Amino acid sequence: MIRATATILTFLAGCCAATAQDLDPALERARQLGREHRYEELIEVLARFEDLDDPEDQYIVAAEIGRARFHLGDYGGANAALRKAVALRPQRVETALYLEATSFLTGDRDQAYAIFREIVASGATDLYLAVTLPGERAFLSDPVVWSILDELATPVVIDLDRGSILGVGLGQSRVEVEQRFGAAPTPDGETLTARAGPYLTWAFGFDTEGRLAQVMLHNEHLLRYTPYRLELGSAIDSRSTPEVATAALGAPASTSPSGDDVVVMVWVRDRCRLTLEFAPPLSPAPPGVRSDRPMLRVLRMESVTPEAAEAAR
Repeated sequence: MIRATATILTFLAGCCAATAQDLDPALERARQLGREHRYEELIEVLARFEDLDDPEDQYIVAAEIGRARFHLGDYGGANAALRKAVALRPQRVETALYLEATSFLTGDRDQAYAIFREIVASGATDLYLAVTLPGERAFLSDPVVWSILDELATPVVIDLDRGSILGVGLGQSRVEVEQRFGAAPTPDGETLTARAGPYLTWAFGFDTEGRLAQVMLHNEHLLRYTPYRLELGSAIDSRSTPEVATAALGAPASTSPSGDDVVVMVWVRDRCRLTLEFAPPLSPAPPGVRSDRPMLRVLRMESVTPEAAEAAR
């Protein structure tokens, strides 16, 4: 009887033991559960695979479980799983982003800062997940986060006299602009755009001859979700106010309120029209910016003919 019982237990253990061959269908099931936000079931499906021998398998299971625990709000459990995953595959950016978030949320700020610094220093241009996964309001209320962004900022130099941005000038061909920014070719008539997460950060518009005719930079989205920082001359930057712009550029050709405390100001040069839109910043405001005062939100630069420029003055 004892021998029979031992045989049955051995058989059952063999049936229940997870193998690498079982992992692929389990992952497919787990990812479907994730798409359905059934995270507790996802963890149950993958829990028996945590002790597989292959490091890649270990990484995949730990990363999936860590993300599931994160979405359940179990930040301590998520942190433990994600630490294991990142130790196995430190080059996987998505997992590092989740570990940054759980570190911040569980109070390990130094770990969160270190990961965020590495992400920004790597040349990443879309920081949306790095900012929002830890909780955007709390993360952007932390002065250390802003100090990292300011230290590793990428200047976006705008030359108003030449009508250029980052070395690309109004009037240049679509092909030249696409090559400069490493963008895939776009059909004629389409605007070339960039985003950080769901937010539009900049757009390049072309005329009927395929020449760059207008540039839009959404300064506030760039400031919060990218490392890019606008520089217009020596005085105007990403945190500028209408008063700063007027002092640097002189009196605008026109100033008009646009509602909800939005102010739109226009300056005209020989072949370029500059429009700056100011509005109270999103909360939390960047350091050094008052929450109740307009800050530069959108910059637009458009080509104009000499005749139109003269008429606008």
